[in-house]
Amino acid sequence: MSSRRDFLKVAGLAAGAQAVPVGAAPPASLADETLTGYGSHVADARGITVTSTTGQQLRITAYGGHIVRVRAVRGGEAFFADDRYEMVDPASHASLGGTLQVADGGDAFTVTTAPADGIRVVLRKNPLRLELYSRDDGAPLAREDATHSVGWGAATVRQTFTSAAPGEHFLKAGHGLYGRAPKVDRTGDIVSHNYGLLTQHSEQAPAIVPMYLSSQGYAIFFNTTFDTTFNFGNGGTYEFSADAHDASGARPQLDYFVIKGPEFVKLIERYTALTGRPRLPRLGVFGLQLSDKNFPTVSDQNWWTSRITALRDAGFPLDVQVHDNRWRAGSGGWSGSWFEFSPQRWPDPAAFKRWADEHGVLTTLDYNRNNSNEMAGWVAGPPPGYSFRPADLTGVADGDAVPDWSNPATRAWAWNVFWTKALDPALGYPGDALWIDEPDELGPIPYDALAANGQRWAELRNAYFLYCQKAAGQEGWDAHIGRGRRPWIFTRGATAGQQRYGHLWTGDIDSTYPEMQQQIRGMLNAGLGGFPFANIDAGGFLGGIVSEGLYRNWVAAWASMSPIWRPHSNGNTATQGPAASRWPIDQGAANRAEFLRYARLRYTLMPYIYTIAHTAYATGVPMARAMVIDYQRNPMAYTHDLQYLWGPSIIVMPVTTDTAGAVQRVWLPAGDTWYNFWSDAQTVGSDTAEKSYVTSTGELIMYVKAGSLLPRYKYAQSTAFLDKTQLELEVYTGRDGSFALHEDDGVSEEFRGGAAATTALTYTHAALRVTVGHPAGTYAGAPTARRYVVRLHGLAAPVGMRVNGGAGLPAFTGESAAVLNGGGQVWNAARKILTVVTPMIAVGTGGVAAVVEPSGGAFPAPSRQVVYEAEDAARSGAAIASRHRGYTGSGYLDYAGASGDYVEWTVSVPTAGTYPLGFRYANGGTADRPLRISVNDAVVAAQLSFPPTGAWSAWRTAALNVPLPAGAAVRVRATTTGASGANLDSLSLG
Repeated sequence: MSSRRDFLKVAGLAAGAQAVPVGAAPPASLADETLTGYGSHVADARGITVTSTTGQQLRITAYGGHIVRVRAVRGGEAFFADDRYEMVDPASHASLGGTLQVADGGDAFTVTTAPADGIRVVLRKNPLRLELYSRDDGAPLAREDATHSVGWGAATVRQTFTSAAPGEHFLKAGHGLYGRAPKVDRTGDIVSHNYGLLTQHSEQAPAIVPMYLSSQGYAIFFNTTFDTTFNFGNGGTYEFSADAHDASGARPQLDYFVIKGPEFVKLIERYTALTGRPRLPRLGVFGLQLSDKNFPTVSDQNWWTSRITALRDAGFPLDVQVHDNRWRAGSGGWSGSWFEFSPQRWPDPAAFKRWADEHGVLTTLDYNRNNSNEMAGWVAGPPPGYSFRPADLTGVADGDAVPDWSNPATRAWAWNVFWTKALDPALGYPGDALWIDEPDELGPIPYDALAANGQRWAELRNAYFLYCQKAAGQEGWDAHIGRGRRPWIFTRGATAGQQRYGHLWTGDIDSTYPEMQQQIRGMLNAGLGGFPFANIDAGGFLGGIVSEGLYRNWVAAWASMSPIWRPHSNGNTATQGPAASRWPIDQGAANRAEFLRYARLRYTLMPYIYTIAHTAYATGVPMARAMVIDYQRNPMAYTHDLQYLWGPSIIVMPVTTDTAGAVQRVWLPAGDTWYNFWSDAQTVGSDTAEKSYVTSTGELIMYVKAGSLLPRYKYAQSTAFLDKTQLELEVYTGRDGSFALHEDDGVSEEFRGGAAATTALTYTHAALRVTVGHPAGTYAGAPTARRYVVRLHGLAAPVGMRVNGGAGLPAFTGESAAVLNGGGQVWNAARKILTVVTPMIAVGTGGVAAVVEPSGGAFPAPSRQVVYEAEDAARSGAAIASRHRGYTGSGYLDYAGASGDYVEWTVSVPTAGTYPLGFRYANGGTADRPLRISVNDAVVAAQLSFPPTGAWSAWRTAALNVPLPAGAAVRVRATTTGASGANLDSLSLG
């Protein structure tokens, strides 16, 4: 009889392969043994164990009210211990609890979980066969019959069910090699996500999550680390199986969890309750991350400070510097360097740490597996060494540097190096994240190789990533650094359950649009399996110089609205020129402008982004949600997998072509009105027709659902600088809506103990009323007072507004003018947006902070005052900055210090006359910093005084009256006359 392994080889599915086309049917029978008839049973409050007439055992156990565990072993075998596979959080085996009621009906047992909407299991006795149902409505989930059941081969086990329900869809959690997925709906496919087979760099970064979700409202998680294969109806077969590849030692056992929803949201939440909630990164991780990979011969400590300064001076943000090799001692290259700061290239890492803290920069340090033997304390060979037998590593590249992560001693050794060379706070070195590279290159290890934990490689390899992350996360970071600082640890590849320690990225992917499409789908499938923080080389790794379209569409646009924004590639600027860099300051004008546009969007949307990240931590529901998550029963959701919901409110569809004017078809679900994010044009959703969207290069297709409230902050160049004293709300009118804003300190894990704030935001459409609650809870650094900026989208005409029942607000021509005057309202006639700016309001401990609603009066005539932001002005010797809070617009200008530096605004003057000019500034120094003021090159004030304000975040206005000529392009220049000028925020006219 053919074995399952033989079939997989013929089908091209052995280990690393991904799928077989519909029609490639497997043999009718692949089992040598199946369950026989009932012999006896024992039961307790939590489960039942049945022994067959031939000594086989079947055990059903409750895990809470909506999960049952099913296990079966051959005669003479004992069930594996619960802790054999750590994909399930070890604590869950006891903490989830649960009870089962067992009723013996003669020819069958009926086994039910406690909740009314739980699971009902019917266990037929002769032969022993399972049927799974929803308890509340009796809907069938999955079932066996006489010819479809559990079965064993010599080195395999499989579970086969009868045919699917009509219209049933299957989603496979996780993704294949390189983070790729051909589609989200895998109905009709055979899917195998396992550790790769080949050698160095060739089979990378699978997300191994042996689970699938069914549109019928259940999921099955296969609790084994042997290679698994899932058949979702190919050739009429519905089954999943595990293969030991004839390795000696243990054979795979049938062990799976049936999870009841019925909603996909509930399935994901219950799955991550079982295997562990995703680890929430610190706030800065969701900012922009840039690496030095494109500069492999020049990056060093001074290079990083100068590059970050140049980036910030140009107005761009940065939160995370990502080191790729050059920081390390030794060669500073991929090979021949090790985890330790180079004394040549990084002579004073503690000084850089102080600089980084001051400038809001986090540091990621990389470790490459191939250099393990160069690291301090490495011991070769199996225990007492940290590796495998040399004979088992002959086919592995760099086989003298292969850690066996199943060995606790190996894990302790690795963390000791990370700790003593970088992460010990006593050193004062930079180190906020760990990038663990190339743990996915060990495919040539023989299946029969013995690991330190007693398992053969056939069983261990799919758990290899999890043990690696356990070393750095649970046993390392948590034990030594504790709750004061959250880790961000990512490996090239992942195993189910790893999300409670750290995360993954998808490896050395191509820089092409077909790759981009696979990565979008892989991101969504990873999110279905407990990995909500998709981490992808933005623009692809193997690209070098990419087209302008791909840079704008992927590096800038799509990546900015994905969980982790980390442009990275193997381009070498030394040989290919500056265009090989992913850094926006090395790109042409169009790419720079596009990147800055999306940078400002992402950073201003950070309170929304961080809230959906916290939701992912709390529930497992991903940040980027496949359409099926929210529209499970809609057939359109299963065919639209190049778009996704970014949180609950925004549909995102990346442009995946360089052809400007190409048409992409976006699905806007029926039952809602959808706003084009960029134009505010409204479209009524449909479940029968798509919207044809004519694309333009660099445009990210985005739609916002009516009734949405999107919280925003002012733009800043680091999340460390975000000003939480001003909360902005984008309100999309048309229906009622609400949003619960989550905030915490963004750094520590004290939020787990309740050090966080939740602010209720609600919109009542009939009353055109926005209500902002005082936050429930608080945290270190929470604002004590707040200004609220509420923008109402979709109005036909302006109406007079008020705040907290007060008088009607005055009107202004722009939001900055309203802020400078202590509150007001602004009407944008082109976009049909009415903005209300409240005064500063003290933060309370409960109740309502602000009610914004119509005053009953007409919209007043706006003031003639116009505010021009300094960051939008022409300049020489002044840099855009955002480090000190309290500015208006998106930043302020910081003079470099040389005499003659200037800022020049171009203003519009309707009629000639004398006008008041107000220069809003901050001077945290101790002396006056006067500026020379000129109009159209004529000096009007030789030295306008800008005296100290007490702090760089304390803003005042220096004013003078100036005769101005009429014109649309009158130039007002402020020039330094001494060593430096004050920081300039804006110029007000009128």
